[in-house]
Order: sequence, then structure tokens, then C-alpha cells
Amino acid sequence: MVSSINTANTASSFGLLEVAGPDSERFLQGQLTCNVANLPSEAWQFGACCTAKGRMVANFIIARDGDRFVLRLPSDMVAILQQHLSKYAVFFKTRLQPLDWSQCRRVNQDNPNSALSSTEWQLAFPDGRTEIWSDSEAESNAPEQHWSQADIQAGIGWVTADSTEAWIPQHIGWQHLNGISFNKGCYTGQEVVARLQYLGKSKRQLVRFELPEPQKAPVMTPIVRADNGKECGELVALSGQYGLAIVQGLDANAALTLNGIELQQPALAFDESDAC
Repeated sequence: MVSSINTANTASSFGLLEVAGPDSERFLQGQLTCNVANLPSEAWQFGACCTAKGRMVANFIIARDGDRFVLRLPSDMVAILQQHLSKYAVFFKTRLQPLDWSQCRRVNQDNPNSALSSTEWQLAFPDGRTEIWSDSEAESNAPEQHWSQADIQAGIGWVTADSTEAWIPQHIGWQHLNGISFNKGCYTGQEVVARLQYLGKSKRQLVRFELPEPQKAPVMTPIVRADNGKECGELVALSGQYGLAIVQGLDANAALTLNGIELQQPALAFDESDAC
């Protein structure tokens, strides 16, 4: 059960990493921010993998079928996460391998969350989107930009090769998407993530914005205050004229710019009343 819809070039945007074997749950439970022990078969959730300093190596959607887990994440992160996890996997009866599934397509909402098979995995999103990953030929029926913009509207920001180890999960509001469990026990980076949540000292927040017209800019492009020219954040995602950024201390009275272009209607991606 994995979900995301794009055109034929979807496969170049997202990839799949399989973690399977009798120790897979125990192994992942000690490495991921989410509680995989409570993840039922044929279910999915958001999650992240952090360094000891609480910085995200990668974030992903993770789905389960018994002792088999599949992580869906940006394609440029599959090898990076596999290499990171492999350092710890040698102590467990588990194997990590990319899945060579190349097709991703949209399906009707009539049949959400279908059972897993060796050749197909389907997942439905809360906002009505549904995605199928398959190793068989199939047509996508929506452009990739539609999917990436829907992610932006939902406040879903992905760690890429350019931003790996740059952010703590709360910087992109991952707690609001239930991508962090604060009662599962220890995992790599847990102390930093928990301290940030409960001491509430971070002022870095995920912001959704628009631009006057479509633009292109790489992830981590600085966000700059127009009044003093100081950098106050960085770009997380940009699709057309819609984007996500992490900003330090959002000020309604201070204009923010990306490559000299003022951000239109910047607003917190999530209600931060309970955030750190």
C-alpha cells in the first residue's frame, strides 16, 4: 500500500526500499521515528530516519505486510537511506533492497488500501489521492506537478539528497502528520527529537507560500527577509508557483523573498499552537 500519483516520470521522483526478514520490525523500531510495532499489516504511515543528532537522513511513507516493510521516498534518497541503515542491519536477520518497480499511477478511490502482493502495492491518502506502485506496465493519469502541488498543500515536505541531515523532523512539521511517536521508546536521534518537542525551543517552522508566477529553484535556496537582507530559512519544495519553506520566526510584518521574489501569502503549514 503506497500512494502517490504522477506521470510516467514519477518513477524518477520516488523510489521504494524494501526491508524484510524476521527481525525487520525490531530493527526498524530502533532506527525510525514512527512506531512500526503498532503498524498493522496492509497499513501505512509517515516516518523518518535520523542521525544521533536528530537530523533526518530521510523521511518516507512506510507500509507493512507482516515482516516485510516498504519505504517510499524520493528516488535520490533510496541508496542514501539503504547505505545508512545497512550499518545497523548487519546485527539483525533482515535484508534491505531497492524495489525495481517503475510504474506509479492514479486509481479510483473506490478501492483504497488494497491488499499487498509481490507485484503491486496500493495506498490511499487522507486527502483522497490514491497511488499504485507496480512492476507491470500501466498508465498514469495525472501529471507529476499535480501530485507535488498536492503534497505542498498538505504540508508534506520531502528530504532529498540536497537536504539530507539538514533538518530535525519537527522543522517540517512531521509530528503533525503522525510521523513521530513520542512514546515508542528509544531510537537513533530520539533524545534530540523528544527534547525539542517537550522543551519547545525551536522557532523554525514549515511555511506554505505562493509566488506571483511559476519559478524554479533548488532545495535549500535561502529565504531572505526583504527589510534587512538576512537569511531566515531555506526552501523545502517548489512546484510551479507553490512552495514550502522552513522559516525562523515568521513575522507577518516582514516580507520574505526567494531569489529576490517576494513570497505571497506565507502562512504556517500547520497549526503550531502545540508545536515546538
